Amino acid sequence: MEEKTTPSKRVKKIITLQEQGNFNLLKQTLERSGAQIIKKLPLVDGYLCEFPSEDNVVAAVRSNEELFQVEDDLEFKLCWLPQPFYQAPAFVGAKRVGWGLKRIGAPQVWNKLKERRVRVGIIDTGIDYNHPDLLNNIKEGISTLDGQQQFLDDYGHGTHVAGIIGSSGQKSGSMTGINPYVDIYVVKAFNREGKGNLSDIIEGLDWLARRQIEIINMSFSTTETNKTFSGAIRYLDNKGITMVAAAGNDGERNSVNYPARFTQVLAVSATDKYDRIAQFSSTGPEIDFCAPGVEIPSAWIGGGYEMKSGTSFAAPHITGTVADLLNIHGSMSSTRVKEIMAGGAVRLSHLNSEQQGIGMVELPRIIR
Repeated sequence: MEEKTTPSKRVKKIITLQEQGNFNLLKQTLERSGAQIIKKLPLVDGYLCEFPSEDNVVAAVRSNEELFQVEDDLEFKLCWLPQPFYQAPAFVGAKRVGWGLKRIGAPQVWNKLKERRVRVGIIDTGIDYNHPDLLNNIKEGISTLDGQQQFLDDYGHGTHVAGIIGSSGQKSGSMTGINPYVDIYVVKAFNREGKGNLSDIIEGLDWLARRQIEIINMSFSTTETNKTFSGAIRYLDNKGITMVAAAGNDGERNSVNYPARFTQVLAVSATDKYDRIAQFSSTGPEIDFCAPGVEIPSAWIGGGYEMKSGTSFAAPHITGTVADLLNIHGSMSSTRVKEIMAGGAVRLSHLNSEQQGIGMVELPRIIR
């Protein structure tokens, strides 16, 4: 009796060309191996390709290694703790301000902000573009996920992040974000299970760069990296875009994940209401700043509000801070942004440098 063989699982790889003239050769190589191009990735001169199996990948590039760079389509996770579940208290009457915004002094500088609309990009699970706190500040959005045209948030994470950065606070009983005057550009690159891939993130980075975004928030991470990813980050940095990322939720020293681990990205760890490092927060020498990340209230899908924890929600406190800085002083390099923020950072005496980086940025110290 013949044994049944399990069909090989199809695999996706990102292939970048050493020279653009090699595209026809790539097409021929893929056809011979039974592979196909799924997505073009202009930002890295590459393509997302699908192969029948890992063996087909090896066979396809064995004789062309000097022409093609083949790397994994890395998988990313969001830097939050879905459980325990906290429902934020109903907001009735006067505006409510989350403890994290109070800790960094956001309300103290609201009346100093100018009418200038800072362009903020958020790569996440999309956004609830019907939420009353957000709809006036959403400029444009896109989904980079296969088979999804809309960038509506069906998970909640992206809406929560956006609310911290730029809730407009125009409705009675609503929340106000760190900068209520931002223009938000949304990339839905994470699905309803909270998973994302490098190819979708790179497509989103490209889309944001073409819209002259000034800041990008990335509340996601992976323990791995590759040349394609690092090349994309360098490209954005060379465009003068300030990138902010969650350190990760691995809860150990020397565990800062990518993209926060890249030197071009501001890496953010999470603290609690008592200025202690959050138990879940990744730490390490790559940390640039710490920010509130435990039981943070913000907007949620369906027009509501919830409290959530994770370095996912520490990062947008820094993104919002950068938005305030650019609102007051205009465009500047990410290096200059970090220098000014460092001048307004307070060292927390009971945290070490690997936990807090330069420290906790307090907005009244940099916006007077």
